[in-house]
Amino acid sequence: MRVRLGPFAHPLFAVYWSGGLVSNVGTWLQNVAGAVFVYERTGSALAVGILNFASFLPILLLSVFGGVISDRFDRRLVIVVTHVGSLTVAAGLAALTIAGATAEVHVIATAFLLQTSWAIAKPSMTAILPALVPRAQLAEAVSLNTLQFILAQLVGPLLATALLATVGFGWAFSINAATYLAPIAAVLYLYSRRVAGAAARATEGAGRSGPLAYVRAQPWILPVLLATISTSAIVEVVRTAAPALVSTRLDRPAADAGLIVAAQSVGMAAGIVASVVVGRRGRPRVAAPVGLVFQLAGLLAAANATDLLTASLAVALVGSGFSLCFPVLAGTLQTEVPDAVRGRVLALHQMSHLGNRPFTALGAGALAGAFGAAAAFLGAIALVPVGLVAIRAAWRGLDREAAGPLGAAARTAP
Repeated sequence: MRVRLGPFAHPLFAVYWSGGLVSNVGTWLQNVAGAVFVYERTGSALAVGILNFASFLPILLLSVFGGVISDRFDRRLVIVVTHVGSLTVAAGLAALTIAGATAEVHVIATAFLLQTSWAIAKPSMTAILPALVPRAQLAEAVSLNTLQFILAQLVGPLLATALLATVGFGWAFSINAATYLAPIAAVLYLYSRRVAGAAARATEGAGRSGPLAYVRAQPWILPVLLATISTSAIVEVVRTAAPALVSTRLDRPAADAGLIVAAQSVGMAAGIVASVVVGRRGRPRVAAPVGLVFQLAGLLAAANATDLLTASLAVALVGSGFSLCFPVLAGTLQTEVPDAVRGRVLALHQMSHLGNRPFTALGAGALAGAFGAAAAFLGAIALVPVGLVAIRAAWRGLDREAAGPLGAAARTAP
């Protein structure tokens, strides 16, 4: 039974994962409720775009700063402090809304502050993962962390829809505030078990000269980051082009774009299950290029789809490809990067994963607006060979490092 449960057999990981799931459900609840609030008050899609821009901007500005903090201070303390701050900000918005005093600027400012807190906390949240599971299960734990995000992406919007239809924005914002208690409680549990504290001290070649110097000295890291950009950007293209796809190519209401996005999320969940199976068979590296090939096939099918079912199956294939590829890349960083510099390197990974999305959305939107949704999907195909070449370079770099004197010494050490 412990083998079947995998990382969930370890209470430390199970508590950590559960706290993150609750918090992420609240985040997606806030995202949807905030967007609806701003649109209802302004009637402007541009205002919603400004809200989304305010949400993404802190990732670009503060991820590296969060990585530095992660490697210099107790990571548990960083998580608790940032989430207490988020709880305070979210509760303030809820109180204003219940009092009837909220304007769209308050929602936009809240989104910026909440994402600021998240951008600072995220490197610490990911860097503690190797302390919670055995090394052999780390790649699977990363996959399950991705599944956590996907489940929240499915549940949060549904919860937002139900709350807005029944009890209104005040309750929606209040429930989001309450969800920040879950990761705080999870980290307090880690405190009680005395695990996942401060980063190990930097040693020569492992972070003492800074993360950029370390990345330059490890030629496999940049290809991993480039492959991460490729597979993540493809997902964003689907989200951005979905309204144009359903309205201009499938002749359906634009609101059905939500079904396309949901289909991609279902595909992501299926891909996570497949990645766990592949990982347990001892060949996790194979999943990454296969995932990109799946994304290629899904993009081609979506570009040629003429009905909702075909389009949904196509984007589900794109989503499953992401879940086969992304966890392998993230797990490689978690496994191979020393603890002393892990937070800062994972901050670069965070920027690769999410920092590309505002620019990807602009490019995909421009293509879809000028030439149609099919052009956006076909344009995204160019990302696949980039990712495949990057993955090949990353695996070769890792193999050369393992075959070198330091790698040989590590294999023969008692």
